Amino acid sequence: MTTTLSPETPSPVKVVVSNRERLSGVVQSVGKRPADIPRRRWESAAIFAVFTVMYSVIGYWLVVDQHVVGFETLDRWTRALMIWRNEPPKLSSVGYDYPPLAVLLVAPFAWLPVLSKSLVLIPVVSAIFAAFTMVVLNTMMRRAQIVAPLRIAVLATVGLNPLVVMYASIGARSFMWLAFVIAALGALFAWYVTADVRFVMIAGLSYSVAALTGYGSLLFFLVSLVMVAAILARLGADGTEIEGTTVGFAAPTIYVIALWSAFNLILLLRPLNWLTESSDTAASGGLADFSFLDVVRGTGELVLYGAPIAIIVLPALIFAGIARRNGFALWLGLILLVSIVTPGLAVLVRLTDSPLLMNNALPILLVSIVGAIWLARSAVQGAALVAGALAAGLLISIPWTFSSMETFKQQGVERAFHDAVATGESQEGAVTLDGSYVGYDNERNMANYILDNVPDPDSILTDNASTYAVILMTGAPDIFFDRVDQSDGPWTRAAKAPADHVDYMLLSTATSNDLLSKLYPSAAAGEDQVLEEVYGNARYVLVEVPGDYRYGDLLPDSLDANGDGVLDTDEDATPAEGDSDPVDDGALDSGTSTDTSTDDSTDSGTTP
Repeated sequence: MTTTLSPETPSPVKVVVSNRERLSGVVQSVGKRPADIPRRRWESAAIFAVFTVMYSVIGYWLVVDQHVVGFETLDRWTRALMIWRNEPPKLSSVGYDYPPLAVLLVAPFAWLPVLSKSLVLIPVVSAIFAAFTMVVLNTMMRRAQIVAPLRIAVLATVGLNPLVVMYASIGARSFMWLAFVIAALGALFAWYVTADVRFVMIAGLSYSVAALTGYGSLLFFLVSLVMVAAILARLGADGTEIEGTTVGFAAPTIYVIALWSAFNLILLLRPLNWLTESSDTAASGGLADFSFLDVVRGTGELVLYGAPIAIIVLPALIFAGIARRNGFALWLGLILLVSIVTPGLAVLVRLTDSPLLMNNALPILLVSIVGAIWLARSAVQGAALVAGALAAGLLISIPWTFSSMETFKQQGVERAFHDAVATGESQEGAVTLDGSYVGYDNERNMANYILDNVPDPDSILTDNASTYAVILMTGAPDIFFDRVDQSDGPWTRAAKAPADHVDYMLLSTATSNDLLSKLYPSAAAGEDQVLEEVYGNARYVLVEVPGDYRYGDLLPDSLDANGDGVLDTDEDATPAEGDSDPVDDGALDSGTSTDTSTDDSTDSGTTP
């Protein structure tokens, strides 16, 4: 209803404007659900159940029996367990080097220590998100009018892809953020088909969750934001509708990123710490020099061996977008192109220490499938042919990708997965292509000894950034006096006077990453005459602290924070008086992991 002034009288005259007239310039459906595919909850539930069970069973075999699991996964589970069972329980154990939801979404599953330390639930979490992704893909295929047998064929060939199976089964966080990215793309798919503006809002909410689960999703969000505005403008929407829709789409993601930046500002005085020091975007300077040709070659190999269907889907989307004026196809092609070039660009600008790892092929593969589904819908009468070709291509790529996992140069635990499946033998002690070891027997053995002999709370001083796997496998983080307990300041003072606080110290033999091992290198090597070794193995040493033991008034120069330092020598310092991180230039909060690989590249089987 609008109000106008009559020339004969100063009193306002109310003119009734119908809803149809008010929305005459609006190209989207507002306030009324348009025609769409019928909901089939039973079908979605069945797909979700089948894939969850399948990946959980495979994951149990891989993680528990074959010992194929990344240490990044163990680190996140340790933090999730410490939220509930630390002494005291600490939400701050989430830290800042992972996107917060990468840990918080695991926390409900880590509530029972017995299940956490047995590792049986690790594959269940990734299986749930992978199964949800399959449900979204099936819904998109239904909107594309692909018949049920072909939908089943596509889901089966996608679900059996070696990269999908591995990352869905070993607890990696790849599917935790990709599930929400694919859900967002599926919602935009539905929006373009139905013109229902509610799907834009669903996509915005999905991206907001993805943003706090994997920062790589922000690139997809930005392209999608431009896409929504461009599509509306092309359809003739006025400025008000474009502005309202894009603001509604972007607001959830912008809000959560602003809130997370505010937390970083308040607690660390660095609002962008979540980005600069994140394991998603970490660059310690250890990256080897890669020429432009090296990056191009590496990107080509990533697509060729990890997601070969992109070689066909990408040009097909571009052709359909330009030649047939299919706007959504063109935008999906751009999103696929972004997923392809992003890993290489991260290397060129030295944003990552983990160049072109094979796990980067997983987003390329999934976006390619979304693009192929849209091509099937665009083909109308030829939808069955396109869907059949998609299923055939995915089927052919299964042995191709599986074989590549054995020899691909830049990888995590893909080779261990390949060997476990090919031989059926445990991968404990196996060596990855980058020289890292696979397995966790050393962690399990140390954890068992501690549970049998050192059950008292806060009796073991340790740097949880390096010994998190041992802490997880005890299922009792309260036994340890770690950097999360009372923050880095009190922990640092305890490290210099351990006899005043603990009876034992747990040190990693990898002294370059363990602050406590740096302080006591001879003890970490099992050679200290005073701090006698109680139990040790290849990765860890447990030493007893005599009751009158003191480190001494002076620290070695290498440990003086006024030099190149690790520890602050000011006994009276508190965390508020300076950087809460005792590692120079480390910026890790409360014992967060020292692993700086990109995304799920830390699932590389590297030792703590």
